[in-house]
Amino acid sequence: MKLFKLLKNIKCRVVGSVLTNITGLYHKDTEVKEGGLFFCLRGTNVDGNNFINSATKNGAKAIVTEQEIYGLKFVTQIIVKNAREAMSLISCNFYNYPANKLKIIGVTGTNGKTTISTLIFQALNNLGEKCALIGTNGIIIGNKKYDAKMTTPDPIELQKYFAVMVKNNIKYVSMEVSAHAIFLHKLDGYKFEQMIFTNLSEDHLDYFKNMENYFKAKAKIFEQKHTNLAIINADDFYGNEIIKSIKLPYLTYSINDSNKNNNILPVQKNANLIATNIKFNEIMTYFNINSDDTKSNSTILVKTNLIGKFNVSNTLAVILSLKSLNFDGDKIIETLAQIPPVDGRFNLFYVNNKTVVIDYAHTPDGLKCSLFTCKEITNGKIICVFGCGGNREKEKRKLMGKIASNFADFVIVTTDNPRYEDKYEIASEVVSGITNKNYKVIIDRAEAIKYAISNFNSGDLVLIAGKGCEKYIEENGVFLPYSDYDVIN
Repeated sequence: MKLFKLLKNIKCRVVGSVLTNITGLYHKDTEVKEGGLFFCLRGTNVDGNNFINSATKNGAKAIVTEQEIYGLKFVTQIIVKNAREAMSLISCNFYNYPANKLKIIGVTGTNGKTTISTLIFQALNNLGEKCALIGTNGIIIGNKKYDAKMTTPDPIELQKYFAVMVKNNIKYVSMEVSAHAIFLHKLDGYKFEQMIFTNLSEDHLDYFKNMENYFKAKAKIFEQKHTNLAIINADDFYGNEIIKSIKLPYLTYSINDSNKNNNILPVQKNANLIATNIKFNEIMTYFNINSDDTKSNSTILVKTNLIGKFNVSNTLAVILSLKSLNFDGDKIIETLAQIPPVDGRFNLFYVNNKTVVIDYAHTPDGLKCSLFTCKEITNGKIICVFGCGGNREKEKRKLMGKIASNFADFVIVTTDNPRYEDKYEIASEVVSGITNKNYKVIIDRAEAIKYAISNFNSGDLVLIAGKGCEKYIEENGVFLPYSDYDVIN
């Protein structure tokens, strides 16, 4: 594609020829091929301008940069105010705006993104529609699954996937949307059919520094240029902050329960969808929702294979999403009852007469919700096995240690993804929050799980938190093969 076509609707200054033929888009110099356009992105520790020579040696014929590079010959320079924003818009141009041919349902928030997006994906396919999935657990297009490198792919990769979806006659996309993706302009250039807001609690503060910045990053997607319809959890404080300032159509959902556990707000009586009479066990969750018939006081029974009150909230979001897409309410309820639990999200196993739960819970709020649900489904002791990731916010380690010791009968502190930090120091910081002596540190995660299952009584419950269905442990730049599921098996 000629360069001038890629620059349509891009505010820029060009040094060089716009007639250059561009064969591909790249933001990693080592991946550039002949005829490529290279984006010089500024990161926290790295400046893409430092890799221009490498990119041009590999075949880059043009670069996008935020500053003119003097003395650079035979390479066209596109100077822009924000290279990341330009990358998103140019990617849309390169792939001929495939997102405009899709109905994209986004899910953002700290917890619940994977569950909600997966439920919507499975429900739409069960309802006879062709839906693709983009998220933490992978990217699914038709019968093909691709590994996910991050929650929301970078714009070049994202638009490429969208183009594949269009080619495969996909109609809907259910997609997790991270705060980083919003903040870094990954989603510029197209509009979401819906955006669901789940909740906001401590996470990624190593990057955003404080909750205010984290919230602002999330809230930015709820603007008219990005989203047609918002679906908001009215039980969440930050959800209500969005409602106060929102200028686009929105729907809300709420749980009417006297013991809301972690939710800080009373039931929102004006919410569009309200759950009541919540009951759950180790197999299913049951609850009622208000009928569409406003003239009657009738309610509708909802059954789901997902366990826990936090999953009631997730299910409400899915129901509102599908109903707003004009699917029949009875069919929605019917298909939700058939969908199995989401991989890595509160999955139950039975080993040696003990209940074992694998859950992705890796934030203070997520761990608290999981432990609360564990208390609801067992009369035995709760043993919590978890660790915290390295090179991420240190502040939550002590807090998660405190939460684990408050809700579990015994805590086993182990490793998660230490990355470039010392795993023993991470464990020590977790232990600093533990408020009783009922704990043990076993750094080897597999050994920690084996200890938990082997050393407690029949009828007890072991919660293995933090990794979900991840198939690796990241340590010193190496992804070591590992799976909680394999250890359980």
